[in-house]
Amino acid sequence: MTASIQVLRTIKPPLRWVPEQREFTRSFLESKSRDPNGPSYDDLTEGPESVLQEAQRILGRCLPPTETGNAETGLVVGYVQSGKTLSFETVIALARDNGYGVVIVLAGTKNNLLDQSEERLKKDFGIDDGDDHWYHLHNPTSTQKSQIETKVAAWQRKPTKKALLITVLKHGGWLEKLATVLKSVKLEGVPSLIIDDESDQASLNTKAARIKAGLAAITDISTTYKSILKLRAVLPHHSYLQYTATPQAMLLLAQTDFLNPNFAELVTPGDAYTGGKEFFKGDPGLIVDIPLTQVPTPTRALTSPPKTLLESFRSFLLVAAHHSLTRQRGPKPKDRNRSMMVHPAVATRSHKQYKAWLDKARKTLKATLEQLHASNPAAAEALFKSEYDSLAKTFPDIRPLSELVAELVDEVFDELDIVEINGTKDAEAKVKWKTTRYWVLVGGAKLDRGYTVEGLCTTYMPRPLGTSPAADTLQQRARFFGYKAPYLGLCRVYVQATVKAAFTEYIEHEEFVRSALAGNRGKPLSDWRRDFILTELLKPTRANVVGLGTRRIPVNGWLVPDALQNDDNAAEANRKLLAVVVPKWTQAYGQPVNAATLLTGISSSPHDVIEAVPLRAVLEDFLLEVRVRNARDAEEHSAMLIALASMLAADSTLKVDVFLMNRLQEGYRTRVAGHGLPAANRYAPINQYFSQSAGTVNDSKHCFKDRISLQLRRFNLGKHQRDPSTADVKDVTWFALNVPSKLRKALLIEARK
Repeated sequence: MTASIQVLRTIKPPLRWVPEQREFTRSFLESKSRDPNGPSYDDLTEGPESVLQEAQRILGRCLPPTETGNAETGLVVGYVQSGKTLSFETVIALARDNGYGVVIVLAGTKNNLLDQSEERLKKDFGIDDGDDHWYHLHNPTSTQKSQIETKVAAWQRKPTKKALLITVLKHGGWLEKLATVLKSVKLEGVPSLIIDDESDQASLNTKAARIKAGLAAITDISTTYKSILKLRAVLPHHSYLQYTATPQAMLLLAQTDFLNPNFAELVTPGDAYTGGKEFFKGDPGLIVDIPLTQVPTPTRALTSPPKTLLESFRSFLLVAAHHSLTRQRGPKPKDRNRSMMVHPAVATRSHKQYKAWLDKARKTLKATLEQLHASNPAAAEALFKSEYDSLAKTFPDIRPLSELVAELVDEVFDELDIVEINGTKDAEAKVKWKTTRYWVLVGGAKLDRGYTVEGLCTTYMPRPLGTSPAADTLQQRARFFGYKAPYLGLCRVYVQATVKAAFTEYIEHEEFVRSALAGNRGKPLSDWRRDFILTELLKPTRANVVGLGTRRIPVNGWLVPDALQNDDNAAEANRKLLAVVVPKWTQAYGQPVNAATLLTGISSSPHDVIEAVPLRAVLEDFLLEVRVRNARDAEEHSAMLIALASMLAADSTLKVDVFLMNRLQEGYRTRVAGHGLPAANRYAPINQYFSQSAGTVNDSKHCFKDRISLQLRRFNLGKHQRDPSTADVKDVTWFALNVPSKLRKALLIEARK
C-alpha cells in the first residue's frame, strides 16, 4: 500500500490530497472480493486502474477533509453497467476512513432506483447487520432533525463514531426537505460528500438554453436544480461528485453554471466487461434486426405477436436451459440469474400487450414440449432448431439441443417469471432476484438508465429511434452491456436497423469523448475545448440543458477555408510550408501526373496530381502545420483534424490524392464583404474558391469518389472581378479538402467567441 500511495503522489496534475485505505475500506473491499460474482481482492486494489486507486484519485481531487475552501465539483465517467456503483461505494468507504462525517447519495429519480441503490449500500456496508461505521437515513424530513443533530454532534466529538449516510430521491420536494433539515444542523467543520448518481438526469437546469438565448433571467432555474443548489448551500465544507456513463450534458454546461464540473476522472471497467464495441463492432451475430413491419405504429397496430418477439423468447429459453445445466450450485451460487428484457415503448399499454403475448407463448410452448418430449423428441427439438443454430455459431460450447429441450421441461419453465416493470400500481413490486432464476421483464422508462437487470442475455427492443434523438438517452437504454464476457456469445439484442446504426456510430463518439477526458484527466475542464465526433443521427443531449455555445460541422464533401490571408505572418509561414511539402511528397510518393489521365469525364486539365500520399503524411506534414487564423475557419479546421485523426485510427492505410491546382501557378480571386469587413479590406474573405467560368473545367470535380482529396493552390487577391492587375495581396497559399461520403464524419464543436 505504501508503494500505491507513492504512485498517487506522482500523478500529474497532482492530487489535492491522497486518501488512504484504512479499516473500513479494506473490510469493504475484502467483502466484495468474497462475492461469488466479484473480482479478487488484488484485482480490486492493485494497479493504477484498480477500483481502489481510481477511487483514491477521484476523492483526492475533492476538497481535503482537513481544509476549508470553496466547494469542489467533479465529474466521474464510466460506461453503461461498468461498475460505477462499486466505484462510488469505494469513494464513500474512503471518505469514511479519511474523516468525512456526512455522505449524501442522490440515488435516482424513481423509487425502484432509490430502492436498488439503498439495498446495495446497506448490504455492502453491513448497515442492516449493525455495522459501527454508518447511521443511515432514507429521505429524511424535519421529524428526524434531532436524530441528525445527535449523530453529527457525536461524530464531531469523536470521528470514530458513526458517520451519517443519507440516501434521497432526486426529486425537488425530497431535496428541499433534506436541505431544510440540514440547514438547522451545525455542520461547520463537518466534511461532507454528495454523490449524484446518474448525474445527467434531472439534476441539471432545464432552463439553461433559454438563459443562453436571453429568453430567461439567470435566476430562472428549474426545480430539481434549484433544490440541489439549496442542498449544497447548507453544506459549508463539501464536494459534489457527478457519476454518469453519458457525460454529454455536463460537458456542455455554461462555464458559469453552478454544477459545471471543475475536473473529470474515469472509471475503468474490468476485463470481463462487454460494452458497445463488443456488441456493435464485434460478432455481427449478436445483433438481430426487427423488420419495420413487426413494429407497431400509431397507424399500424399489431394483431398478433411479432415473429422476432417469439424468436427472441425461444432464444432466451435455450440460454436459460444452458445456464440451468451448467450453473454453479450451493448456498451462494455464482451468476445466479438469466434474464430477458422487452422494451417496446414508454406507454404502459404496450407493456401489457407484449406481456400477454409472452405469457401465451410460454403456456403454448410448455404444453407442446411436455406432449412432444416423450412421444416425438425430434419434433420438440425442431421448434428451437433455428435459434439453437444461431447460438451455436457464437457460442460453440452450448449444450446439445436435446439436453436443452429436456431441461426446459424439467426445470426452466417452473423457474420462469414474466413481469411488468413500470409505473402502474400492479407493477410497482420489486423483482426479487433470489426468488427464482429466470426472468422476463417487460417495461419502458423504468428499464432505462440506472436499472440493473441481473444476468441479462436477451434484449428485445422494438422501440424506435425517434426524431432527433439524444445520444445520451439512446446509450442509457443499453442495459444489455455489462460483465458478460463468459457468456457473450449467448447474448442477443433485437433492434430496428436505424437503432443499430445509431448505437454503432455512438461508439466512436463515446470513445472520442472518453479519450479526450483521459487526456484532460484531473485538469481544469474550463481549459478543455469541447469538440465531439457525433453522428448526424444524434444530438448530444436534450437541448434545454445546454448552456455552452456549439456548432455542428459536417466533415463530408468539400471543406474550404474562408480567409487564409487574414494574418500576414501566417500567410508567410504557409508560403514556406507549401514550398517544402510539395517537393517532399514528390520525392517520396512519385512525380505528379496530369489529372485528366486519372479522372473520368475530363479530357484535359490544367491540374496535376500526386497520387496516394498516406493520410498520416498529409496530416503531419501539412494539415497540422498550416496556419489558420480566422476564428470560423479555425473551428472548421479543428473539426477536420479531429475527423481525419479518427479515420486514421480506424484505418492506418488511408491515402490522399494531392491535386496541384494550376500546377501551383498563382491564380486570381476577388474578396467579398464579410466577417465585419468591407470587400476592399485585405483580410476580407475570398469571393469563391472553385472556378466556374464558362469554358473552364469545374475544379470541384477534381477529386476521387472513394478517396480523400487535397487541393493545393496559390492565389493573388484583389478588389475587381476581372482585373488581376488590382491584386493587392500576393501569393496566398490555399487548400481545400474533399472527404467522400463513405468516410464522412460529423463534429459538434464548442463555438469560439
